[in-house]
Amino acid sequence: MPSFRTALVTRVRSERTGLQRVEVDGQPAFVLTELIGPVAVGDRVVVNTTAVELGLGTGGWHVVHWNLSRETWSRPGPGTVMKLRYSSLQTEVGASEEASGYQAPDGLGGTPVVACALHSQVACVAAVLAQVSPATRAVYVMTDAAALPLAVSDLVADLRAADLLAATVTCGQAFGGDHEAVTLHSALEVAVAAAGAQVVIVGPGPGGVGTSSRLGFG
Repeated sequence: MPSFRTALVTRVRSERTGLQRVEVDGQPAFVLTELIGPVAVGDRVVVNTTAVELGLGTGGWHVVHWNLSRETWSRPGPGTVMKLRYSSLQTEVGASEEASGYQAPDGLGGTPVVACALHSQVACVAAVLAQVSPATRAVYVMTDAAALPLAVSDLVADLRAADLLAATVTCGQAFGGDHEAVTLHSALEVAVAAAGAQVVIVGPGPGGVGTSSRLGFG
């Protein structure tokens, strides 16, 4: 079950689109600014402390759930498609499939699709592609098999900064890409028709989970 508590923002470590890394009561936490807006030093916030209490590795940061220093916050979206549906942070993101002027292609037209089982493999594919075909436009489709917010991926931020990825599409319940799609199948079409992909790299976000069972890994 989740654990929550209130805390004080004592430091803002870094910021980029969709994400702040901060300290609350001197402990590391991150803020998904597309969902709750930014925070500032001195703000009183509610944090989800579950990952830290469980002693998780890469997921062991507090997550800021709400900023108590403001009464309201809103960010108008472009359509009516919701992600994180039926949670307290459900958000309206729109979808490329319903965007004005978008026409779904009749297939992918032979565009290569590379499937990655792990988030880290996306970098390997993008780096090799840049070496063998530097002018090729690579687009990353992030599924909802692991982390849902694209903003938490340092890997994608670094690949974009290095011009190894031209655009991103988030599908299913994953969100925060340059383009949003409802299903993986439509995301592949969006990558080609809306993002201009010449190669599509498909894979989960960071934060995969596994059990000791035969099929329990994702």
